[in-house]
Amino acid sequence: MNPFDVICVNDSNRPDGIPTSKWVKKGEIYTVILVGRMLMQNGCMGFKLKQLDIDDCFPYQFFSAERFRMLQDADVWTESILNKIVEEAEDELVKILIK
Repeated sequence: MNPFDVICVNDSNRPDGIPTSKWVKKGEIYTVILVGRMLMQNGCMGFKLKQLDIDDCFPYQFFSAERFRMLQDADVWTESILNKIVEEAEDELVKILIK
């Protein structure tokens, strides 16, 4: 399987067995390295991600595919630009609040 990129569209309802440091974030782009069935979730499709290793979070081994949307080239560009704008706005807000 060739890896492919997805964007997280739903980061709600994190299971207690997965620490926040290993949980997906809405709006972030991830690389899917393996697709499989989640047997404990009625065989729903799941993704293993390059950026987040949850192999030590048994029984959770995959992130539900329903949490993600496939990316198109325009999405990557748009997401990148939006992230930059948000970062710049946050920097400006910090400067204002420090004064």
